[in-house]
Amino acid sequence: FDEKQVEEGRNFATKLWNAARFRQMHGPSEATPDLSKHTLSIYAIEVLARLDATIDVIEDAYRSYRFSEVAQALYDFFWGDYCDWFVEAAKTDIFAEEPARKAAVLAVMDHALSAVLRLLHPFMPHITEELWALLALGGESIQFEAPPRKLDAGVLRAGAQERVKALYELVQAGRNLRSESRLPSNKKAQFVLQTTVDWVEAELPTLSRLLNAESVSLEPAYEAAPGVPIAATSLGKLHLLMVGGDKEAEAERLDREIAKLETDLQATVRKLSNSSFVDKAPPEVVTEHKQRQVDFTEKLTQLRAARQSLE
Repeated sequence: FDEKQVEEGRNFATKLWNAARFRQMHGPSEATPDLSKHTLSIYAIEVLARLDATIDVIEDAYRSYRFSEVAQALYDFFWGDYCDWFVEAAKTDIFAEEPARKAAVLAVMDHALSAVLRLLHPFMPHITEELWALLALGGESIQFEAPPRKLDAGVLRAGAQERVKALYELVQAGRNLRSESRLPSNKKAQFVLQTTVDWVEAELPTLSRLLNAESVSLEPAYEAAPGVPIAATSLGKLHLLMVGGDKEAEAERLDREIAKLETDLQATVRKLSNSSFVDKAPPEVVTEHKQRQVDFTEKLTQLRAARQSLE
């Protein structure tokens, strides 16, 4: 018996309760939201796709009586995909002045919360019953509700997941820059994204919120001063603007990043050079590794150029 597991359960129950209360703050829920009548953001599409993937994992685990995997999949989706990423990104639309955008994101929240509560009910019957009634998501009791079904694929617009993946990667890179530069997470920062990807501009409000940034500007030809912290991402180079950048500290940080990427690239190349792996692995896995090789190579080129500029 480990008391830490009790604490984790308590924290998860608190997270679940707070997420439901946050939704309740913004008006009554829909028991059966019609997502097809809304124009969904790329963040909404991404979390819905993640939910469908989670349902697949759960159904497969139940067939083999792997109940701990069911619980872990639900924990990972709700805490990570839904709360940490989607809810934070969705606040841009919730607090926007356009009713249609707010209505769309609240409908997605109703869909996701309804599914999560039904899936969690066998593990957490009391709190799920309470929240089901609080949000008025269905009949008198959650115990009589059918399990959630996956969405019609037509709701999930092609390309949205790839864009959100790149944006979340950018946000994580920016947060890492802040941490490594010892810039408190609650302090506003300024970022410059050196990119030629045109669709990113429409996502700047959400990027600024997720990065807790005073501003995020797009400058394709930006030339950073020596010592300015930089991260290489699939969308371009991200610069954290700081007064009095430390060239030596930034050089050490870039050396660590380059060494790690070189190790990852070598491991990927070895796998792709192994005919046994290429012949036996599923085609999608091989394709994923080939894309990793391309991404690692591009990022290495960017980081080496940034390191050279400090000489």
